[in-house]
Amino acid sequence: MSGGNGSRSNEENLVRTSVTVPEGLLEKVNELIASGYFASRSEIFRQALREYLQRIEWTDRLEDEYFGVLSYVYRHERAEPELVKVQHEFADVIITTLHVHVSEEKCLEVLLMKGPGEKIAEITKRIRGIKGVEQARLTVVSTEEGE
Repeated sequence: MSGGNGSRSNEENLVRTSVTVPEGLLEKVNELIASGYFASRSEIFRQALREYLQRIEWTDRLEDEYFGVLSYVYRHERAEPELVKVQHEFADVIITTLHVHVSEEKCLEVLLMKGPGEKIAEITKRIRGIKGVEQARLTVVSTEEGE
C-alpha cells in the first residue's frame, strides 16, 4: 500500500505497511478500484480499518453521544406491532423513520437516531430480537469532532 500525502488532517503522518490477503480478495479490491469506488488499495484498506475499528470501539464508550442508523427488514404481519411498541419506548432518541414496502410480506425500515450509546445499543438489541425481523444493521457515528 502506498503512503501518500494524506487528505485528512488526522492522517498526515501515514506509515507504509504490508498486508497479506488471499488472491481472490485482492482481485475484488482491484475490481472496486477499477470501477471507481476507491482511488487506491491504500484508500480501501484505510476506510475498511476505520469502519471496523469504529464499529468495535464505540461499545467501549457507550456513555458518549452518537448518531445511529439502524436499517432492518421484517415480515410486517409478525413484527409490526412489537416494532411500533419499541419505537415509542425510544422516542427520545429516534429522530425520524423511513418505511418502504419491499414486497407483500416484507418491509424495510430505517431509524435515524441521536443519543447515548447505551440507548442506541439497547434499541438495536430489542429490534434484532423481535420475531419476524430478518436482518438488521447498525451504523454509528460519534457526535464528537475528530472521531
